[in-house]
Amino acid sequence: MIDIHTHLWNPETIPESIRSYFEEQGKKRFQSRFYTAEGLLERMDAAGIEKAVVLALAYDSSLTSDEIEQINDYVVKETGKSSRLEAFCTVAPRDVEKAADTLRKYIEVSGCKGLKLHGNMQEIFPNDPACYPLYRIMEHYRKPVLFHTGGIGLRAYKDKYSGLEYFDDIACDFPDMPIILGHAGRFEYEKMAVILRKHKNCYADISTNFSRKSALAVKPLERLVRTVEEWAGPTEQLLLGSDFPFYSQAKTMKYVNDADTGEDLRNMLERNTEIFCEKYKIF
Repeated sequence: MIDIHTHLWNPETIPESIRSYFEEQGKKRFQSRFYTAEGLLERMDAAGIEKAVVLALAYDSSLTSDEIEQINDYVVKETGKSSRLEAFCTVAPRDVEKAADTLRKYIEVSGCKGLKLHGNMQEIFPNDPACYPLYRIMEHYRKPVLFHTGGIGLRAYKDKYSGLEYFDDIACDFPDMPIILGHAGRFEYEKMAVILRKHKNCYADISTNFSRKSALAVKPLERLVRTVEEWAGPTEQLLLGSDFPFYSQAKTMKYVNDADTGEDLRNMLERNTEIFCEKYKIF
């Protein structure tokens, strides 16, 4: 089982906007070990997850390219501790010349297997022309870009930057660039399914699509899968993701196991994610 959507970061540099979110949720998750490869591997073992992609998180639009490199370096260092972990880097897209150089450095020299962009945190629309030089590079490498899509539960960030309506542009303009819609659009399942039906270079990870009400926890996930079946037909473009540490890997796997989707969801996601990672040489 491969988790395509996890994060590690230096707890000393994470902003108050994220720290306060964890505190409000009652999650005591700022012990140093929690954000290391060792801590992630412990939780992977507890959830029955063999491998994970670790995404560098650009958590503020004001981050400079030098600050972005520090974020990337931390993720590269931690994932380098285990063959079970691989890194996706990030960049500051508006720093156009430096962003391209940063991307090439982390792909070619540091061995990162993809790019992560977070429109809401970085305050940039995914179809902004500033991003297009990055997409040309990723299409050349034939390596995936994982985007945050849909809303975000942190009040400090605006949701308007990650609507699914922007991704048709990218998929049309870069048909050979693998695109992962992180969080599958966060409940805009019909729009997401239309994208998957139209663009075979697009995928969606199922992370965080769960109700806060325990009795209804798996209903959004069930609706996600059924909507893809109804609109797109095959479900092989759905991937497993947890969004650790924002969400628990163990709970994600419990909900995957509990969901009634008419097929064995766990085996389907396991197969899809393994095929994806093999196809794009992530593991």
